[in-house]
Amino acid sequence: MTTNIDRLWEPARVAASITHGAIHTTLDDRLRGELAATDAIPERVVCALTDPKPLDICMPVLNAVLAAQYQEVFAALALPNTLSVYEPCVGASPPVIFATEAYGQGSYLTINLNRKLRGELQNKIAHIKSVIRIIEENAVAATVSLPDNSFDVACFHHAINDILQTACAEPRGMDTTAIDWFPNERQMIEWLAEDFQRDQLASRGKPELMSIVGEAARLVKPGGYLVFDHFNWCRFIGVDWFPWDLFYNLIPMTRGWITESALPLQEVSLSGLPTQWWMIWQVKD
Repeated sequence: MTTNIDRLWEPARVAASITHGAIHTTLDDRLRGELAATDAIPERVVCALTDPKPLDICMPVLNAVLAAQYQEVFAALALPNTLSVYEPCVGASPPVIFATEAYGQGSYLTINLNRKLRGELQNKIAHIKSVIRIIEENAVAATVSLPDNSFDVACFHHAINDILQTACAEPRGMDTTAIDWFPNERQMIEWLAEDFQRDQLASRGKPELMSIVGEAARLVKPGGYLVFDHFNWCRFIGVDWFPWDLFYNLIPMTRGWITESALPLQEVSLSGLPTQWWMIWQVKD
């Protein structure tokens, strides 16, 4: 299915959104100050829209651009202004929340299993006016009590790797609910790489990921969408412990798993959406 819309993420339009437009209005004073102190924003927006992400990325611009990307996807899919968003495995990354705030009068629910990341996220979104609900529990267990057809869209922002990492780390004794996530992430990625190299990912990581995707498909209304993104950093090319081939192909790999599943999903194409790094699935009626 192809939706006829203008091409996504035109750099000048994105730059306008993050400097004085819809996304800019969702940022707190600190983030606005960081952007105001940043030079050459149009060029930095082009850099932020590039995949894999270059070495000279500007983080304040990247974080705002990610929100602008989701806000434009919402618009391209013609989602309702009273948008209801579900995001499993948000961690501490708020671009989907900022996009929800920028898009209209929305509500947002997320599952956030790691306690430290939950605290970091709450600090980042303290200024947001949209209705925000955070459930601290396993993504599958937490959604059991939620009714079918509760949301307009489910967003997996850079979540595939986190879900797979958790699935590979927990059996090895790591309590991913209590750890300081980022200092331990290399170990999780190394375990993920081990399972990938041993062809064990389909038996260990795939069931967890597909269970969470299946729950999202149940929770989203017929005609609604599941949106996935992933990006890589150029600095990991050639790093011996980093599974570059796996991370480069996380979206295509997951696309294959969803395609071969029995889930009631149909992939949607949008103009300008890079299929190596993004995918969108519509819930069938």
